[in-house]
Amino acid sequence: MILQLANINFGFTPEKQIIKNLSLSLEKQKIYAFIGSNGAGKTTLFNLITGFIRPQSGQILFYDKNLTNMQPYQINRQGVGRTFQDLRLINKLSVKKNIILAMKYNPSDKWFNALLPACFHRISNRNINQKADEIIEQFFLNDVKDTLADEISYGQQKLLTLACCVANGASLLLIDEPVAGIQPEYRNKVAMLLKQIKDQEKTIFLIEHNTDFISDIADKIFFLHEGEISDFENMEALRADKQVMEAYI
Repeated sequence: MILQLANINFGFTPEKQIIKNLSLSLEKQKIYAFIGSNGAGKTTLFNLITGFIRPQSGQILFYDKNLTNMQPYQINRQGVGRTFQDLRLINKLSVKKNIILAMKYNPSDKWFNALLPACFHRISNRNINQKADEIIEQFFLNDVKDTLADEISYGQQKLLTLACCVANGASLLLIDEPVAGIQPEYRNKVAMLLKQIKDQEKTIFLIEHNTDFISDIADKIFFLHEGEISDFENMEALRADKQVMEAYI
């Protein structure tokens, strides 16, 4: 298992627990969809996994390493990346510079590189630029690579956010609503890209409301309701559960 959550509990007040004794496991190289009504706690669970908040009890393991009390940057260094609903791009940097900045092993951010000879930096910068160009090509952003992030379309911004997450080098990607608010053209591109990312030995855990999109890409679906989770092999199985559909609708 790449990720294991065991008996996770969390609530902002003692009276209302958002996550109740939740346990789940994710296998390597699969796409998992995570659905539930608004306010069910989906983003809260992502925040727990990535260290932005801490569970009141329970344990979070990533490749058997305990993430439960780590800071977000420490969890990211272990190989867990994520996107956010509010995109969080650096708007006054170009598309390419956003991707370069996201790269996990960008040597330019290490203080000791000031001590290295200039030839090292030329080689490193060439490698970084080559990798960034490969990601730009993969994510259909070549035509806007030198455009500022706030000057590209919303669909392209969604692609850029996903590209930055991949550039970070994580093996587990937590993706928050990748196709919300975008045109069908970009939904199809995101679906294709997520399948490609999966084939590159990545695991994807995504929050999404678009059930057709989920049906197209998900290997398994988790449904969160009143702090408790249930799982389904596909959307047809979920739709056949009347209690789940009543809670979701």
